[in-house]
Amino acid sequence: MRYYPIFLDLRGRRCTVVGGGRVAERKVQLLLRAGARVHVISPAVTPRLAMLAARKRITLTKRAYRSGDLEVRASSRQDGPRGARPVLVFAATDSPTAQEAVQRHAEKIGAFVNSADNARESNFIVPASFAQGDLLVAISTSGASPALARRLRRHLQLTLGREYRANLQFLQKARKLVMKTVADKRQRTKIFRQLSQSPVMDWIVKNTRKPAARDVKR
Repeated sequence: MRYYPIFLDLRGRRCTVVGGGRVAERKVQLLLRAGARVHVISPAVTPRLAMLAARKRITLTKRAYRSGDLEVRASSRQDGPRGARPVLVFAATDSPTAQEAVQRHAEKIGAFVNSADNARESNFIVPASFAQGDLLVAISTSGASPALARRLRRHLQLTLGREYRANLQFLQKARKLVMKTVADKRQRTKIFRQLSQSPVMDWIVKNTRKPAARDVKR
């Protein structure tokens, strides 16, 4: 197993995307959903990225990537494009030279880098994923076949429908109540296990799956 599976809390953390095409746009949208602060560097961007920049959802440097764009200025205290080191860097340009430069500079500052056209040279890869409320499912083939990962994702989206949103909402509220009222750790673990397997869960799934199935057919 080459990759270590992990879910990152990127809320408020800086991530840099070098490139402004559709691949870069997809990276940016997912990062924004995770609450990251996104900096895009590209001389040209898609209309959606331009709109996000105009609404100040992202920081946009509208020029080609330059050496030093990922580095932190010791004297800089403001939260500008270079005011903080990115934790994740995405190289999504159509220039092999720029791709190599971004990879090299990201590794120099100790940031993890993903190259859209070269999984083997990336520190991390982005799995095919989907969310049903708080349920987040991610699938990877370790870069062997992204197409298969997407196919499996679509299959699981049909299997794990929106009924799990209500399921998790119930479990979340129940967990808070149990944590507040049950002191014994072993007893809490037993209760959580029973709740996840209780008839209530079966009822929630049964009564929300039919509408979800109709939505899929549409």
